[in-house]
Amino acid sequence: MKKSNLLSLSACLIGLLAVSGCSFGSTTTTSTGNPEAATLQTFQADDYQITVPKVWEITRKNEFTGDIPTNVSVVLQANRKNELFVTNVNVTKNTLGDTISSLDYGKVVLENQKTVLQNFTEKSREEADTTIGGKKEKILITKFDGKRTATDPLLTFMQSYYVKDRMGYIITAAFVYNEDPSVQKEAEQIVRSLSIK
Repeated sequence: MKKSNLLSLSACLIGLLAVSGCSFGSTTTTSTGNPEAATLQTFQADDYQITVPKVWEITRKNEFTGDIPTNVSVVLQANRKNELFVTNVNVTKNTLGDTISSLDYGKVVLENQKTVLQNFTEKSREEADTTIGGKKEKILITKFDGKRTATDPLLTFMQSYYVKDRMGYIITAAFVYNEDPSVQKEAEQIVRSLSIK
């Protein structure tokens, strides 16, 4: 995949990360089972699923009331509001012109983030094993700081990247540096819970 093809994708992606000013509806699907599951719910899309704390708001694409890019599939928001920014997680879906592995897709998108974000600082990079459509595959999970403009607050982002049938999936958590540690942990757990069917 050409790097230039993903640059505009990354610009759009960063543009949607700061969704705190948007208004969303709320929809949930609950799950049952063990005691920990009593505090969790599962968001099911046709092609993926995510485990989300029940206290988080889930807004599906057809419920967006703000100016959200069309490639955003779902937005999840923490119920605890920070003065500067509302911690959120979103899933974007992008049609890819070329065949690329999930791991390589993640590497390309991360490199593009460096050119799009101001004050970019990579904090961690991890390769993890997952199953996508029944096949074992490696993905990239990253954590980095940055901001869109000089006047925006510095945010921490956590992302993971997946490809199935030339569809690229990016799940992104975004929060401010001084966000409550428990909210940060919830956001990071959501990112790690994404499963592509």
